[in-house]
Amino acid sequence: MSGIAMTIVLASAVLHAGWNFLLKKSERKIVFIWWFLLLAGVFYLPMFLYYLPQVVIPVQGWYCIVATGLIHGVYFWCMGGAYQRGDLSLVYPLARGSGPLFIPIFAVLLLREQVSPLGMAGIALIVVGIYCAHLCSFTRAAFLEPFRALRRGASLWALFTGFAIASYSLVDKVGVGLVYPPVYIYLMLVISLLTITPGVLLRERRSLMPEWQSRKGSIAVVGFLSGFTYLMVLFALTMSKVSYVAAVREVSIVLSALFGIVWLGEKNGRQKLIGAVLIALGVIVIGLSR
Repeated sequence: MSGIAMTIVLASAVLHAGWNFLLKKSERKIVFIWWFLLLAGVFYLPMFLYYLPQVVIPVQGWYCIVATGLIHGVYFWCMGGAYQRGDLSLVYPLARGSGPLFIPIFAVLLLREQVSPLGMAGIALIVVGIYCAHLCSFTRAAFLEPFRALRRGASLWALFTGFAIASYSLVDKVGVGLVYPPVYIYLMLVISLLTITPGVLLRERRSLMPEWQSRKGSIAVVGFLSGFTYLMVLFALTMSKVSYVAAVREVSIVLSALFGIVWLGEKNGRQKLIGAVLIALGVIVIGLSR
């Protein structure tokens, strides 16, 4: 993985952890998501209109755009459901960490990518680090707790979120090779908004204005960062393998753990610190792979 791609993905991870923290602090998560997607559509409209005349979208490109928009709609809905039910330090590691479990398998089977042994070692270190960060202690009984957690609502929603992450990562690896990223991501955001709008209007219509009035500053910040951070990832996908990009993004788990411990008062700091060290080592190993 090149230094430029690594820098882009790491910066994206930092910003991604930040806007997920703001999302977690909101009252009605799916309403917050709906608002920031709407604002993202406004913020990035000039960029879209500037690049659109220069871009010819092939049929295969439209397939990818529609597919990623629908998958992102599922991703946002599941993420909102997970944060509504669980803590940041529980949901974020499981949601982001399950992606690297799915992506290498999908990438090899569907995209015929070849992941080097060093790259696989880096991915394994990140996955183990994520698992450690999810533990409440290092007792024998606690090592099974992440599996028991899958029976609870928040963890199930987070796992579905991780599956959506793996799915759209693979679609986007193909899509950004067909459609220029600024155009691609804007159409994706619009389709995502349209995908979740019926559910929001049916279930959360009364929460729309209260959430806006109490969180409009945070909504505006996340509306910008949500598009900007993923645009960075799309450019990185044009430079490196999807398995490596998706794995390096998981460094955001380190920050989300710190946010949860320091600012939200969540527990199990020792486990999260050890997990963070393993994740950092995994990032270094992936950076050394070619």
